[in-house]
Amino acid sequence: MVRPRRAVLIGLDAPIASRVYGYAVRGFLPALKRLIESGVYMENYLVPYPTVTPENWTTIATGAHIGTHGITGFWVHIPGEDIYAVRSAWNTDLCQAEYLWDAAEKVGLKSILVNWPCSYPATVKSSYQLWGTGLAPNEWRTDREKGILYVADLADGQLFSTYDIPFASKISLRKASNWVGLDPSIKSLEAELKLNHSACRKAGEIGEKRSKVRSPDRWFMLVLDTHGSGYDKVLLSKSKDLKDVFVELSPGSWSPVVVDEFLTDEGIRKGAFRCKLLELSRDGYRIRLLVTPICNLEGYSYPPGLSSEFSKVNPLAPPSHIFFDGLGWGWYDVDTYLELLEMEHRCLSDAAVYLMKNKDWNLLFMHMHAPDWMYHYAIPIEKWDPSSPWYEGEEKAKLYERVELETYKIIDNAIGRIIEAAGSDSLIIIVSDHGARAKGYEFSPVEALAEAGLITFKETEHGRIIDLDRSLAIPAHGPWIYVNLKGKYRHGVVEPSEYEKVQDKIIDALYSYTDPKTGRKPIALAIKKRDAILLGLYGDRIGDVVYAVKDDYGEHHGQLPTCEYGVGSLKGLLIISGPGIKKGVTLDRVVYATDIVPTICYLLGIPPPRNAEGSIIYSILEEESQISKMDKHIYEHMDIESPRKWALGSYQVES
Repeated sequence: MVRPRRAVLIGLDAPIASRVYGYAVRGFLPALKRLIESGVYMENYLVPYPTVTPENWTTIATGAHIGTHGITGFWVHIPGEDIYAVRSAWNTDLCQAEYLWDAAEKVGLKSILVNWPCSYPATVKSSYQLWGTGLAPNEWRTDREKGILYVADLADGQLFSTYDIPFASKISLRKASNWVGLDPSIKSLEAELKLNHSACRKAGEIGEKRSKVRSPDRWFMLVLDTHGSGYDKVLLSKSKDLKDVFVELSPGSWSPVVVDEFLTDEGIRKGAFRCKLLELSRDGYRIRLLVTPICNLEGYSYPPGLSSEFSKVNPLAPPSHIFFDGLGWGWYDVDTYLELLEMEHRCLSDAAVYLMKNKDWNLLFMHMHAPDWMYHYAIPIEKWDPSSPWYEGEEKAKLYERVELETYKIIDNAIGRIIEAAGSDSLIIIVSDHGARAKGYEFSPVEALAEAGLITFKETEHGRIIDLDRSLAIPAHGPWIYVNLKGKYRHGVVEPSEYEKVQDKIIDALYSYTDPKTGRKPIALAIKKRDAILLGLYGDRIGDVVYAVKDDYGEHHGQLPTCEYGVGSLKGLLIISGPGIKKGVTLDRVVYATDIVPTICYLLGIPPPRNAEGSIIYSILEEESQISKMDKHIYEHMDIESPRKWALGSYQVES
């Protein structure tokens, strides 16, 4: 069997696999269509539960179950700490399993990591990494506090408007005066633009306080009527001197990339941004000016100078969460949203292509988060899924479906650039951490537990809270409930001898609860911690009772990986193509996220990470040979033992 020389793993966050497949086979996504035709599409790829980003990307990178690697959600609770104390999952120090890129380095192979979630601080020693501190370039989630979703580096985007728009900075125009170099015969207006630098625009004042940028704190806008027929041009300047103008815009136009210096808490930093004049009425009364996030040219990388090196290729590496928020807030139209997405994915594909062409490499890991934020913020699925109570009608649904398709086209174009640069001798894997579906009915276990007398409340100056000194159960940190056990927590009230009895009471309370709004039972599954091992959930970072809600309850994802609701599904997307892989096959057998790493290792002939627990997906191989018949010559150039010796007990050898 011919084997690949390299492997490229491209992660898409939260795509709806069946919709992506449908768009691809109909020809809308040519790169993915080629991969499907030349490889295997797995229609029953099941991701771990809970179907959430940090834990599932960590499983894909390690081949280990959540109970083994210990990344249990966006926030991780460490035993021995206060019950409500958590640490951000964006920290490799919390991962208890070996990553594939580290295992590869042990046998002399080098990896490229581009925007892979939860890969900071870098664990590699001889490989290359750009970003990975959040879900987009120059986005940090590693040291954020509760109440702020992300930290944009250097600063988040900003919209200036003459009228009220959510989260926009309102400006007032007046007749221009005292401008040096301005022709007095030209009709002109001016405004002072206060730069409310923010780490997270949607966090309001908290985001502005968290910003590290101190200056400049204002720009000056000059609005001109250059032909005497109405206002038609906007200039941005650092002062009221035309020599300091750095952007000139007409309605609907973008500026070039602007690179400037900014004073921050860490000293002078260079940042890149662009501006677009979204609206300029002829009478000058209506103006909207968009400033993209200010992108740090020295963002996180390994080796440390790699980000500066790449900034010479593409300095605009945007923390892009606000691109999706902006469409949802009404900042701009669909075309501007798509232009912003094109910038983001140009950056991501530029990074991958540049590193592949200029560095020695064997594996590439990269991640694109656009589908997730699209379904959460830009076009929430419940607005256009007829199954949802919040459906907005057929006309809106057509618009939202256009946004969905155009978003996937941009992603597909980026994928096409990357696989072309990788070459025909590379294994290509397109994979997701989970799918997505319309937001459903709300469910909180607090009400169910309170009804059963397992939770007691107390009043404080901040409102009603759970009384930890009198409650038997505590819901926190994931789809699980903690037993408030004596000896384990300082406020524990449950005797160890009563532990299983309280577990049973919690399970009974969850199953017995009836949602007063729907008259239905929301719980699909509630099991003891010892039984949750069947879901790959175990260890001291998991709660004592694990539960899951039914398909039409909860947020856009987080439910069981078999969840199907309306147009959505939480099954993952998995396509594998390349040397040694069957062609044009749709595989209907179940494949798990833990199977990806062992399959890559088998095909590249390298030992799997020491904690890998999945199976080799033999049924996708052109020759479904057993591992005992594996070609021995692929190990002869490496100083490692045969696979039978190092694989025993580390992962399953048959699937």
